Amino acid sequence: METWFWILGWSLSILTMAGNGFIIFLVCSKRQLYTKTNAFVVSLAVADFCVGMSVVPSMFFCEMATGCDPQSYEIKLVRWLFGFASVANLCSLVLDRYIAVVKPLKYLTFMTRRRVIQMVSVSWGIRVAHATISGLNWYIFKILLLFNISFWVSVIFFDFLPCLLLIFCFSSMLYAIRTRTRAKQLRFNHHILFKTQGKSAASVKLMAVVIGLFLLCYGFYIRRTLVIVLKNGECNDEEYKIPLLVLK
Repeated sequence: METWFWILGWSLSILTMAGNGFIIFLVCSKRQLYTKTNAFVVSLAVADFCVGMSVVPSMFFCEMATGCDPQSYEIKLVRWLFGFASVANLCSLVLDRYIAVVKPLKYLTFMTRRRVIQMVSVSWGIRVAHATISGLNWYIFKILLLFNISFWVSVIFFDFLPCLLLIFCFSSMLYAIRTRTRAKQLRFNHHILFKTQGKSAASVKLMAVVIGLFLLCYGFYIRRTLVIVLKNGECNDEEYKIPLLVLK
């Protein structure tokens, strides 16, 4: 790897670990922040912290300390594990906000403490199970059909479906906010409208920034998948994709 890659990669990794570590500490240290939504925020922060801690550092110590291949399957398996766990946790967070904005009357009855635990567990469990099966097949079983199934599961459920889900949820939240705004303008003055809609509108704006940045970075990252699926070739641009993975 080039020198610029290590400088950029380490800078983003340190920034990622520091930022997400602060979020974890802040939420866990203040009891008033123990909310359902913040449970998803902490889970996402843990996944992103693991991405910052494992992706570039593992490649660096592999190449500099032991002389192994930084693009080995073991390194990629760790990258995929935490990278896709981050994607799954982001989807859970956006789904929580989607229900709160689009179905506000059902939010309290649907998003129970048990439901939150289930969603967080599924966000981690699916990816851990997939990584475990893929690893066992790579080292022990070596079944070609299982390789193909694992690949298409990654393509459908970890690459493209999250992007479609995020776009759908954001579009639905934006539509819901605009619809309520138009309806309430017929009955209330601007001051009351601002008070009732401000929180939801701010939430949607924040989601717009988060989802937009994610889709931009992740779109470049999954370019390799598109090349393999459409052209049946390889896409050797790891030096550009790894920093984007950490940044997202």
